[in-house]
Amino acid sequence: MLPVAIQSAIHNTFESMRLLRRPTILIANGILLHLATLAPVWSQLSDPSSPTDLPGGSVLSGKTPLAKGQGAASPSKSNLTPEQRQARQQAKRDAEIKAEEFRMTTFGVIPASDNSPLAASFRKASDNLRDAIADFTLAHARIQHRLKEELPDGVREKWLEKLKEANNTLIAYRSAAADLYASDPTQYAGVGSMLKEMLIDDGQTDRLDHWIDPAKKILDAKTLVDDDVLLYAGYAGFFEGDFDLVRRAWADLQSNQKLGPQESIMLSKIDEIEKSWAAELLRRQEDKTKNNPQVRILTTKGEIVVELFEDDAPESVANFVYLVEQGYYTRKPFFFVKEHLLAQTGCEKGDGKGNAGYGIKPEFDLPTHRSHFRGSLAFPVGMNADPAQGSLSFAGSQFYFSFLPLPLADERNAVFGRVVSGIEILGLLKIVDLTDEETRKDPNVRPDTIIRAEVINKRPHEYQPTPVVGRLPR
Repeated sequence: MLPVAIQSAIHNTFESMRLLRRPTILIANGILLHLATLAPVWSQLSDPSSPTDLPGGSVLSGKTPLAKGQGAASPSKSNLTPEQRQARQQAKRDAEIKAEEFRMTTFGVIPASDNSPLAASFRKASDNLRDAIADFTLAHARIQHRLKEELPDGVREKWLEKLKEANNTLIAYRSAAADLYASDPTQYAGVGSMLKEMLIDDGQTDRLDHWIDPAKKILDAKTLVDDDVLLYAGYAGFFEGDFDLVRRAWADLQSNQKLGPQESIMLSKIDEIEKSWAAELLRRQEDKTKNNPQVRILTTKGEIVVELFEDDAPESVANFVYLVEQGYYTRKPFFFVKEHLLAQTGCEKGDGKGNAGYGIKPEFDLPTHRSHFRGSLAFPVGMNADPAQGSLSFAGSQFYFSFLPLPLADERNAVFGRVVSGIEILGLLKIVDLTDEETRKDPNVRPDTIIRAEVINKRPHEYQPTPVVGRLPR
């Protein structure tokens, strides 16, 4: 019998899922993201290695001016009476309730009498997803129950293991749903509506890995395609190098001037990106013949394994391996995570202005340089502020994972590795900007962190960088 507190935690977790705007627990896309970001969990109990009040600023701050419609509210010009306003609000609530009832009764629901092979596969995938969510919820509840105590060995690892299993089960469920919907878009319109909502939710959180086939099937059916579907189907193509899907999805958006600035830049450079991707695939085949170093990075959202391109960016790799072996990255926060862009970490202060006390020569201009794609690791380049040393660019301890191809960053930052396992973790990292002073003052903002990093493979020689700014710690 589970302790009452754990039973209560499980109940509260499922109640939280029920309150989400999702069709049902069995088809609740976003559940894993919701559970994985519930606060606090074990990984967010201790403060990151950074002060609470620091000046702002970041090499890759991603800051943009306020978009149209943002800022101070304008005075209302409504001429409605209080009674009319109340009636309008009630009508809005009634419409929302009706829409939610429609979701609950149609999204992902198929008749019990449907015994086709695809329907049977869909039901099995639904059952597997339900069981995986239940297992993960239990692992999560056990951690929540013992937040103030010392956690037994293996509990944290079990939480991460169940998160990974649930994510894989969700991918299989999504694939089964897409196959069923594509077989008869009219008969399985509810399944298609569910897939559409899942695509949009995953697109907003950069969780579009393994979405190529379902996205294409939604586009092929045509009946559910709108601007959001086109936008995130295009992003799914960029995630996995399907550039025909990008062109297909974003062509109408571009012609109707509905692409944002970042998307417009990416589309304008798609031929260049496609060419770079073809070259990257060839180099990845070459990497299989090399003894490239590898590093395991355990984050508060799961394990990521990265391969380092020692032959292409030797000084950057030496720097990274050196810092990992020094234990530098332990408890470093992901201080800047921006959707559709990157997740940055490795700052000593936690605000984007700290480093390890030295800098190395950047390698973005080497003939062997590689381009940014999803899961690429790169060092942002900073400028030395010491007048005695002149204007000198350098790379330090901060690095980032790119979420998408970043052709503009190719021109200034050195890619020195890529994710080879755990790519789905990138979409779970909490969106945050600790370069913003007001955000840092908020006690409720706790970024994801690197728990620890360790070298799991390297070549038989010493890895030690050559500083061009500062010096190595003694």
